[in-house]
Amino acid sequence: MADRTVSVAEPILGDEEHENVEAVLDSGRFLQGPMVEEFEQKWADFVGVDHAVAVSNGTTAIQLTLNAIGLEPGDEVIVPSLTFGSTATAVVHQAGVPVFADIDRELYTLDHTDLERCLSDRTEAVMPVHLYGHPAEMDEIVAFADEHDLYVIEDAAQAHGARYKGDVVGSIGDAGCFSFYATKNITTGEGGIVTTDNDAIAEQVRLLRSHAMSDRDHHVELGYNYRMSDINGAIGTAQVDRLEEFNARRREISERLLSELADQEWLEPATVRDYVDHAYFWAPIEIDTEVTGMSGKEVREALLERGVETRHRYVDPLYDQPVFENHRGFNSEFPWSVNDADHDYDLSLPNVEAVAGNTLGLPNHPGLDEADVDYVIETLREFGETL
Repeated sequence: MADRTVSVAEPILGDEEHENVEAVLDSGRFLQGPMVEEFEQKWADFVGVDHAVAVSNGTTAIQLTLNAIGLEPGDEVIVPSLTFGSTATAVVHQAGVPVFADIDRELYTLDHTDLERCLSDRTEAVMPVHLYGHPAEMDEIVAFADEHDLYVIEDAAQAHGARYKGDVVGSIGDAGCFSFYATKNITTGEGGIVTTDNDAIAEQVRLLRSHAMSDRDHHVELGYNYRMSDINGAIGTAQVDRLEEFNARRREISERLLSELADQEWLEPATVRDYVDHAYFWAPIEIDTEVTGMSGKEVREALLERGVETRHRYVDPLYDQPVFENHRGFNSEFPWSVNDADHDYDLSLPNVEAVAGNTLGLPNHPGLDEADVDYVIETLREFGETL
């Protein structure tokens, strides 16, 4: 049995979150209300945008943003092939077609050099994901989008507070989409938000999130029930005030881990560009499976037996997920069926194939103490000695 167990993630809540939630419970107003409004304003100010519109989760944030830019059935959105599935499923839920780009081999984010291959007459948007908390190469992505008159929607679900050349992610493209799931850098328990300087996008997202009702009696469009509750907003508005503190601790832990383990032949710490502020949702390492003789999953299980929990996700490229491999949408092949002539959807992209399944995220949340960090380093070193 392991000497101790170090968790890979946990939400960190304090007195203010508890007091805010209690105030909502005492008020009897649980639906979208003043706490959500306060959270929205704080997040807009933090990101540096005119609008922040809170919704039920990060996936619905993407879906409503795609609706707000006018995505039509069969329209295409270029997405990276290594990320959580909702980046692409949100496109399908709007009857759009996700077109999978390769990833940057060092950063694991969208490879801007692969965008031209993905382009067609149906392309409406590019959706870079700031994976693991490292911003995508936004200068090149925005330049490509401007050249081809495309929207840029930032999937910032893993990058709260990350900065690209001084700009907070979520303020660089036409819109940014954040998730506040329980294990993220800050949480609302469950929730999402759309950030934008575009008045029309913000207005449309606000309308659509609440049944597209112009007043209590009239549904003016096909809307959704995607509101954030005031209980979630109560947690979120307190968490925003603590994000910089949380991220500083994440950065301190992650940089120590990646530095002190850099000499291990069986792993490669992820690259961090010097012009970004990494949010370190993950402290990512890439496993050299030839050295270990083990898959990423097997390494994860071996470390877990030693008391170190790690993140191990995105084992397959998105295009190999059954829903996309089989092109299943709305109980049929729609929307892919309307675009068959435009793309070869039988993909095998070299960078993502080399990475998928071989990355781990080390424990790095702010609740860890120095003894926990020491234990992670010692455990990984001892594991390396067994190889």
